[in-house]
Amino acid sequence: MIEQDYKLDSTFGWTYEDKPAGSCECVATMDASYGETPDDSKIIGDEGIGNPSGRKNYTSNAPIGVFDSGAGGLTVVRQIRRLLPNESVLYFGDTGRVPYGPRPQSQVREFSVQIAEFLRTKGAKAIIIACNTATAAGLEAVQKSFPGPVIGVIRPGAESAYAQAGACGRIGLIATQGTVTSGVYDKELASLGYALPLIKQACPDFVTLVEAGMQDQSAIEDAVKRYMGLFHESQVDVLILGCTHFPLLAEEIKKELPGAVLIDPAIQTVMVMKGILKENGILAAPDMKPVYRFFCSGDPDSFSRSLNLILGSNDYSVDHVTL
Repeated sequence: MIEQDYKLDSTFGWTYEDKPAGSCECVATMDASYGETPDDSKIIGDEGIGNPSGRKNYTSNAPIGVFDSGAGGLTVVRQIRRLLPNESVLYFGDTGRVPYGPRPQSQVREFSVQIAEFLRTKGAKAIIIACNTATAAGLEAVQKSFPGPVIGVIRPGAESAYAQAGACGRIGLIATQGTVTSGVYDKELASLGYALPLIKQACPDFVTLVEAGMQDQSAIEDAVKRYMGLFHESQVDVLILGCTHFPLLAEEIKKELPGAVLIDPAIQTVMVMKGILKENGILAAPDMKPVYRFFCSGDPDSFSRSLNLILGSNDYSVDHVTL
């Protein structure tokens, strides 16, 4: 059951037309805001795309759905804005149930399917699971339930790390406890031909610090020193930032590990999605003005502060949703 305390038609999103970067204006109607036309749109539901439900609701100018346990997945939105500037975005941050890392995989899987269904009802044509824990637990389930392309951040992150390190480089991983315990990065790297042991460190406090707005610099520095200690003992050439919150701490991590190449899976993830959309003929039109809409299950004011921190000063609204 989805309980909504927002107005569907009056708060749809934002467009950058005739506005400087970082500002926006409200679009009044959900359907019209995508600029859909029969001639330059492709319906998801064609056999070549995969649609187990048989629903045919989406066009090329429909938005990409993105979700995370909290605000960390906004680092993926940041890359969408840079690499897919014409694509609209629906983002759901499950801030009312963050963190996902300590939760059972079965529960995270349930949350993931639930959020994907919410994004489907809002018109998403594709989904990026911008959460490593949710990707590990729920990617296959969401791919089965959602009628369009679905990708996570783990495979792209592993590919980027392997491309940088090769078969003989030393790769490290920092992530939530759930992602570390799952062994999913080990499996993905092994499938690429990487045979060395992955050096792994769970960093649960990083998520808490980012969700709190990164306001306690002393706590951030202490946490970075504590968690990076493993990599002083077992040095790595490449370090995967295996949680979408962690790129926000990259500057501090780099100070502690100046010799390691840091891998932000968000970049490769967005490039993979770009290729999928292009292959299926559902890239947004090149003259499309992107629309961004944000939802969270926790405090909208707190989430808005995270928006400003990660995407820069903006006028985006945040709608509270209880799933």
